[in-house]
Amino acid sequence: MPHTSAHPGRARIRLLWIRWLAVAVLAVPCGLSGATPDRILDLWTESPPGATRAGGPERRVTGRPRPFYQLTGIDHPTLHVFDAPAGLRNGTAVLVCPGGGLQRLAWEHEGLEVAEWLNAAGITAAVLKYRVPSPARTAAMDAQRAIGLIRHHAADWGIDPRAVGVLGFSAGGEIAAWLLTHASERLHPVRDAADREPTLPDFAALIYPGGLVNPTGTGLREPVASGIRPGMPPVFLVHAFDDSAENSIELARVFKRLRIPVELHLYASGGHGFGVRPSGIPTGLWTDRFVDWLRPMGFLDPAPLRAWADATASSIDRRVPPDRLTVGMPGATLADAYAAQRRLARIRFGADPMDAFKGAAASRAAQESLGLDGPIAAPLFRSNRVAADPPPTVLLRPDEPVVVETEIAYILGADISVEIRTDAQARDAVQAMVAVIELPRNLTPGQPSNARDAVASLIGSDRYIVGTPVAPEELDPDAIRVVLRRDGATLHEAAGSDAAGGQWHNLRRILNTLTRHGYTLPAGTLVLGGALGKIHPATPARYQADFGPLGMIRFELQPFPTP
Repeated sequence: MPHTSAHPGRARIRLLWIRWLAVAVLAVPCGLSGATPDRILDLWTESPPGATRAGGPERRVTGRPRPFYQLTGIDHPTLHVFDAPAGLRNGTAVLVCPGGGLQRLAWEHEGLEVAEWLNAAGITAAVLKYRVPSPARTAAMDAQRAIGLIRHHAADWGIDPRAVGVLGFSAGGEIAAWLLTHASERLHPVRDAADREPTLPDFAALIYPGGLVNPTGTGLREPVASGIRPGMPPVFLVHAFDDSAENSIELARVFKRLRIPVELHLYASGGHGFGVRPSGIPTGLWTDRFVDWLRPMGFLDPAPLRAWADATASSIDRRVPPDRLTVGMPGATLADAYAAQRRLARIRFGADPMDAFKGAAASRAAQESLGLDGPIAAPLFRSNRVAADPPPTVLLRPDEPVVVETEIAYILGADISVEIRTDAQARDAVQAMVAVIELPRNLTPGQPSNARDAVASLIGSDRYIVGTPVAPEELDPDAIRVVLRRDGATLHEAAGSDAAGGQWHNLRRILNTLTRHGYTLPAGTLVLGGALGKIHPATPARYQADFGPLGMIRFELQPFPTP
């Protein structure tokens, strides 16, 4: 029977989902370039800190022919907030920093038009009217203050404080770089609660940034260069080759060396200052690429999905049964379920590396029961991996039900990020086979009623015990027989061929499921093929699993000591 106990967030999640569906279909850009923002905040309640050459009054720039208007003389910095439509709003916010060489602001096409585009994607846009003319350090003070204000007001504005990014154009890209590289340094004195919020954006997009490279054309300028550190958030770069592309190229090179996630789009032509306006050349499509970049990281997840993941993580921490995904999101698709899985994995495991991936519903019967035509899949994490030698002892918590599964697993010898076309190609990508005992937790009471609930809750494992790798040559995984015994009594016997279509076919389907839903699998990744034989409730005992040519795994389960 489905879980029916009351959950405090269920009604809210369901209402969010219904509203999101209704508005997502109907939402269209609302012409913000001529509209009034939902709110305008003064950045500073007292005199702004930092040096500036802006003496006011604020005015439009004249005498510079441009197909958009610019502002200068800004000595009173403000934050202009444009909310996405309430039902479409997904919780992500972006601080928009227009360009203008730190002398003026390209307010119309790199500010207001950008807000319109972001709103149509469900993103709240906060356009920063920073002080100009001013040095970069002063503009960065305004940007730090703006990030703090966004996070400080996150609850009131319907924003996820863990999903606040920055999008900077030209000189605004330099300001975004300051935010990335000065997060541990408050550029101005702390004045209030907003100034105690973190200033590091959760992601950053630098569009044709300037001011980053030394006058020689090589190497990054200070103080940005010395502030780049491993562990910085992901960065998205766009530049046209016929512009000063060395700014983005050099920045991407440094990020790559330090293993900072970076995506660089270098277009053959487009010049400088193309903003978000349509074009007949590929530069006009960078906005689509930006949305594609945000999606797998979860920054476009709808609000109901975010609410479900937060509520589920809280339930797991409190060791109470969480609601199923389809309770709060009745219209959730399988793609939504994988997005929920990824989001829950990030919340629950944080920086814990994805050490392996697992398949599930490997048998035809399991697939039929869930209405699937192939296996489902999910990540596993390094902290839960256990070596089979010496034989381990695993402690069982009485309030966290665990099951015992025997599985054949595969170590990949190549990076996998695209579709695999044939079973033979899956076989050729394997460098070793290994026996595995998985001890997964069931996050949903009883059996999931559908594939969406199964996928969303299929995250991690209590433990997975990994045997010794064996070279795949001369081994037919379909012919491997697995015998699991508990205290000497046989629990089940199974064969590799029990997987629907055989082991290589099953492995190919698992790999394609993972890559289709946003996972990449580097060489050396361990991939579990799914349970062979029956799934048994974990009870304290001594276990022995004989995998034939893959060896023997012995382990003991014991109850968790009582205080």
